[in-house]
Amino acid sequence: MHTKFRIFDFTVIKKILAVPAIILLMVPSLYCQLPKKKRLIRPAPKAKEEIIKPEPKTQEEILTSLKTPATAYQENLLSRILTAMAVKTANGPVILFPVADSNKDMGPSYGIMPIIPLRDKNTKLIKSVIVPSANYNRYLGASLTYRHYIFPDEKRFFILRASLSHEVEREFIIYYYTPRLFGTDIRLSVEAKNWITGKPSFYGYGARSAIKDRANYALNMTGEEFIIDFPVIKHLFLNLNHSYYFKKISDGPVDTMRVSGRFPADYAVASKRKDFINNRFSLVYDDTDHPFLPKIGTYAGAAVTYSNKRLGSDFNYRTYSFQLKHYYNHKEEGRFVTAVHYLLQFQRGDELPFYATAQLGESTGLRMAGDGRFVDRGKLVFNIEERITLTRSPFMKFISETEIAPFLDVGTVFAKPSDFRARKLKYSPGFAVRIVIRPQVVGTGEFAFGSEGTNAIIKVGYPF
Repeated sequence: MHTKFRIFDFTVIKKILAVPAIILLMVPSLYCQLPKKKRLIRPAPKAKEEIIKPEPKTQEEILTSLKTPATAYQENLLSRILTAMAVKTANGPVILFPVADSNKDMGPSYGIMPIIPLRDKNTKLIKSVIVPSANYNRYLGASLTYRHYIFPDEKRFFILRASLSHEVEREFIIYYYTPRLFGTDIRLSVEAKNWITGKPSFYGYGARSAIKDRANYALNMTGEEFIIDFPVIKHLFLNLNHSYYFKKISDGPVDTMRVSGRFPADYAVASKRKDFINNRFSLVYDDTDHPFLPKIGTYAGAAVTYSNKRLGSDFNYRTYSFQLKHYYNHKEEGRFVTAVHYLLQFQRGDELPFYATAQLGESTGLRMAGDGRFVDRGKLVFNIEERITLTRSPFMKFISETEIAPFLDVGTVFAKPSDFRARKLKYSPGFAVRIVIRPQVVGTGEFAFGSEGTNAIIKVGYPF
């Protein structure tokens, strides 16, 4: 009975399946007999459109707008303001900028800073810029500074800077940079310096040093340095750096916070002249478009610095450093540039005077704090800022760019890398307002905030 059920079931199923099969076979012939107007004609499926992604722009294409003649830009509010601030002379325009800033250690300063661009008589291009300044600070008194920037071409750079103040401050610096030494791809920079500054302070060692322990001092630093980059392959360089400086400190101009009184043991060591002869070897990758005003590209380097008594130095030590700088163009338009900087540095060997250890402060990666705020044998720094070009103005027939840059600085110091703790990181958000005068000068006003309070900085040059 079970077998009969299987035979019957299979036969029924075959008969049921046969009906739709016959109908399916009849449909084409029936369809062909219909008039053409009554036929249901389905359009053929469209082929998928091939999506072609545009080729990414080259550095040259992204930066083309920066090479546009200034006369091609329409005048705007900035150019009219700069023109109103300028005084025309027989030798060219003089732009009178008021200066007001507040150094973390020295307090507020006030003054004036004329900017004098000089043109080549034949090409009419800006070949040099003179930037003198006069300002007053309650601790330093009146200060006079002379800055002269010379541009033989778009990449070579020469600086002469001299400064003298009523109290402590002395400065004389000569600096030269060329990316093509004798027409080759060898890059060279040379600097000679005699510098005495009374602005930094010492707070003690480590990330937990207290603001109440601040002690002002004057640093005397005299010597020379040269850096030479030999090309290995495209964008990859072997970097050799030699420097010789003698350094010592004395009490600073703030007589209520003297290092000799608050840190007598450290002062006894640091106030004696010491010779620092350093030789640094590093491997560098650099495809940035400009050495001083980068808009795109990456700079990465790993370095070791040796100091040895047998070579004339007063100390035996080594400094290891790893650095990365990257400039990313949003939508490849050259208008929004995300700038990122990372630095890890630490020392091995002899104990050094505090001024020669790794420092984290106003000019060394943490803009909310004063120079020398945090010191130890190693440091970690991370900076990110969004550089937004607001306008390009044909001021005096050359291009001046205005730029704002919100930023975040993060960093800490440590005695050795294994002592690093994330909870010791210091955070400093802020923003910068800048004027870029191509080919090579940027003036910046930076305002930073954080656990150390607020800080205002006015200077020439990008932070990285």
